[in-house]
Amino acid sequence: MHSVYEKDGLRFAYPENWTVEDDDTSTATASATVTSPDTAFWTVMFYRGNHDAEQLTEAVLEAFRQEYPQLEVDPAENMHQGGSIFGYDLSFSFVDLLSTATIRAFNQPEGTYLVLCQAEDHEIPAVEPVFEAMTASLMTEF
Repeated sequence: MHSVYEKDGLRFAYPENWTVEDDDTSTATASATVTSPDTAFWTVMFYRGNHDAEQLTEAVLEAFRQEYPQLEVDPAENMHQGGSIFGYDLSFSFVDLLSTATIRAFNQPEGTYLVLCQAEDHEIPAVEPVFEAMTASLMTEF
């Protein structure tokens, strides 16, 4: 089963056994973080109107580069409903643990979404489909 988050124009589905928290400190119109029972998390920022998705992903990437000097970066660009999804796949180590993160940004008619997912590598097989489903729920009616 899933739960639905809806606030300030931001709407998405998430697993009912994960926790969701609003982020009122973001400059976005609305922002929330969904955390797994383990260490994985999925953050979404919604900007009302049309914003430069590529520029938003670059800003997050720069913050990761400052935090993790050994960061490995692979560009990722996908298409969805005729629009581009900009982003990066990241790998880094922290306290002897390998972690993976993804940054994605895309425009929809109602605004621009920026999504950041992160998990320890051993969790990726279990949480990656969940991350993808939550992100897809931003782009579809459910």
